[in-house]
Amino acid sequence: MEELDPYLPWLDDAPPEELAGPLRKVWLVGLVVAGVQFVVLGIWSYHLWVRFDLTTDFATFSQAWSQIGTGNLNPNETTFAYGYPHYGYPFWQSHFELAMWPLSLLRAVGLSAFSLLVVQDLALAVTTAAALRFGLELLQRHWRTSVAAAPWVGAGLLVALVASPWMYWAGSFDFHFQPLALCFLILCARDIWSGRRRAWWWVVAVLLCGDVAASYLIGLGLAAACSGRAIRRRGLPLIPVGIGWIVLVVAVGSGKGSSLAGNYGYLAHVSPAAGVGGTLAVAWGVIVHPADVLHVLRIRMPGLLQYLVGSGGIGILAPLGAAMALVVLVPNALNYSPVFIGADAAFQNIVAVVFVLVGGISVLTWLIRRRNGVVLAGVVGGAALVQVIVSGVLWIPRIPPAFAVVDHTTAQSLSQVDAAIPPGSELVVSQGVIGRFGQYRHLYPFIDAFGDGQTVPVAASPVVFIFVPDVGLELATPDQTRRAEAQVGALPGVVRLPSGPGVTAFLWRPPKGTSVIHFAK
Repeated sequence: MEELDPYLPWLDDAPPEELAGPLRKVWLVGLVVAGVQFVVLGIWSYHLWVRFDLTTDFATFSQAWSQIGTGNLNPNETTFAYGYPHYGYPFWQSHFELAMWPLSLLRAVGLSAFSLLVVQDLALAVTTAAALRFGLELLQRHWRTSVAAAPWVGAGLLVALVASPWMYWAGSFDFHFQPLALCFLILCARDIWSGRRRAWWWVVAVLLCGDVAASYLIGLGLAAACSGRAIRRRGLPLIPVGIGWIVLVVAVGSGKGSSLAGNYGYLAHVSPAAGVGGTLAVAWGVIVHPADVLHVLRIRMPGLLQYLVGSGGIGILAPLGAAMALVVLVPNALNYSPVFIGADAAFQNIVAVVFVLVGGISVLTWLIRRRNGVVLAGVVGGAALVQVIVSGVLWIPRIPPAFAVVDHTTAQSLSQVDAAIPPGSELVVSQGVIGRFGQYRHLYPFIDAFGDGQTVPVAASPVVFIFVPDVGLELATPDQTRRAEAQVGALPGVVRLPSGPGVTAFLWRPPKGTSVIHFAK
């Protein structure tokens, strides 16, 4: 049976040829487009930054980034109620995202946490350029029978990469390491498929992005295993590398942010357990209960389809697309929380989208070899491109209502409060706007999502409370936030900080011996 992606023997020894003719022109246009995309993403990120439209996830990363960059090389994250009423753990125990340490050099040279958003935007734009280059190189190698059509397919890939809404959704929700891992992964894939030994440097970069990123290497290894002989030999080792890194992460006591047992234990009919044993028990339980897996996938199918439609869909028939969809989309769809396959979690699923888009080139390469192949490839490719464009038209306009929810007046009020906070304070901030306050070592979100209200430790003095009841991506309702405002306002010695409309802020010096404050329901 003919493979979708036949590879040529010379790839083992000779460097890949340079792009030539019209394909090179598409590449040069693509570089300009990727540059424009970076600028657009940067402008949007700046808007979210100045409006305080950054939530708990950004606070988590910027808190660790700020502490490492100022000399605390083993920072605690306090923004996640892990083991509530306990908060957080050492940052390295979350996802083993070791890339945060070199990234924190940006803080060491005096840059603000906004630079994290710029890095993420740059990673997405480089992903666009690298995915385009990967696709164009595949076209140049395998479209010998229809050279004239190849540039049109390359141009279609460029349009699809820019039009897909999920690149922009991924860049709108705080900061995460998945976009960075995707950037390194697509560069790694291109080098493996082209026979470049530097691919292993990209493997190291992917691993530094954490345990979730390591699973992407498993997907890339599976794609290589289903491809040509040379690719199989080079890419197959990625599978044990990815698995080994995940086992290592769990074995050293990290991976708490992934909580594999907690998120998938319901499928395996086992109680959540920590460590390698708990993870293996869940994996085995999932294997022996396939009916439950299929049932959940059926329920979550709309979420899966929205990402496949936004990537044209046809790439799912190629090894690159199928493997990455299996490793990325399926686990996110099976997560106990359905949010992982929702639009807000595009940063969790963007890896599959990009690889399905590039995989579409392999499918069209296979179609071009059939009878009437040019026409067939044109129809299928055109339909896939229309799918992506329609998806972009439908989903891109939904980004501002989903993420840009803090109005200008409230943002000005928050800036006024920010300027009045004494150094070394502990902060308790409404979780929908907490992201901009990650420079504080003791930082806790007000979420009021627990049965008895919410208990927050008192670890420093003074304690500053910042409540935003009516705007922001809040878990607490306006009434819950106003009850908390009234409770804090009644504390002995509390001082109300100057602020404008939409924000209520207090400064409180807790009496000696105070260890917690409890927000009652």
